[in-house]
Amino acid sequence: MSCVPVRGCRIGEGRPKVILPIVERTEAAILEKAAAFSTLCADCVEWRVDLFDAAADPGAVVRCLAKLRVLLKEKLLLVTLRTKEEGGSIPVSHEGYLRFLRTVLDTDCADLIDIEFFTAGTDLPALVQDAHTAGVKVVCSSHDFHKTPPKAELVSRMVAMHQAGADLPKLAVMPQSRADVLELLAATAEMTDHHPETPVITMSMGPLGAVSRLCGEAFGSAMTFANPGTASAPGQVGLDVVNAVLDSLQLN
Repeated sequence: MSCVPVRGCRIGEGRPKVILPIVERTEAAILEKAAAFSTLCADCVEWRVDLFDAAADPGAVVRCLAKLRVLLKEKLLLVTLRTKEEGGSIPVSHEGYLRFLRTVLDTDCADLIDIEFFTAGTDLPALVQDAHTAGVKVVCSSHDFHKTPPKAELVSRMVAMHQAGADLPKLAVMPQSRADVLELLAATAEMTDHHPETPVITMSMGPLGAVSRLCGEAFGSAMTFANPGTASAPGQVGLDVVNAVLDSLQLN
C-alpha cells in the first residue's frame, strides 16, 4: 500500500495511525485538551469545529486554530466541520460549508482537512485541488449512521473519492448485524488490494463494529480513532486499548 507523507508521518505505512478527537465547546477547554493530547501516544488530533460554541464566527475559528497548531507541536492536525446530515451538531448551508473549508485552508495551520463527499458534491475536485495548493491533505468522508450499504457501493464510493483526488477516502457505517461488519471489512480489503496507491480510513460504528477499529492493518485501514475520555462517535475504543491491540496485531 502506498503512503501519504504528512509532517514526517507516513500514513498508510506500518501500523494504523491513531487519531484523538477534540469535542470540547469552549476555546479554553479545547486548548486545555490539545495540551494534554500533545503528550499522549497518538499520531493525529482531530478538531471537531462543529462542536465549538463559536463555530459560526470565522475569526474565532481562525484564532483557536492558530493556538491549536502551536500546542500540538509535531502531531498532525485534522480539521473537521461535521454537518448535521453526516452526524454533526449544526446545520450548514452548502455555501457556508465551502467558506469554512477555504477559511481553514487560508490559515496554513491544518495538516489534513475533512471534506464530506456528499456535501461537497460536484465541487469536490476543485476543493481537493484548493487543499493541495495550500499544502493540505484531504480526508474525504462519508457517514451512514443507520445502515451498512452493500460492499459494491462502499467500494464504488471510495473509488469516486480517489478519482476526485482525495488523499484518504474515509467511510463510517453502522452495522445492523455481524455480517455488516464483515461487509465493511471486505470493502476495505478490496479497495486496498485494487487501489494500493490510495490509503483509506474505514470503520464500522457502535459496539458491534468496534473490532473494525482495531484490525485496520490486517484489512487495509490506515488510521483509526481512539477515545481519550470523550468519544466523538459510537464505538470508539479507549486509547490505551487501541495502542496495545495495534501493537499486538502489527504485521511487520
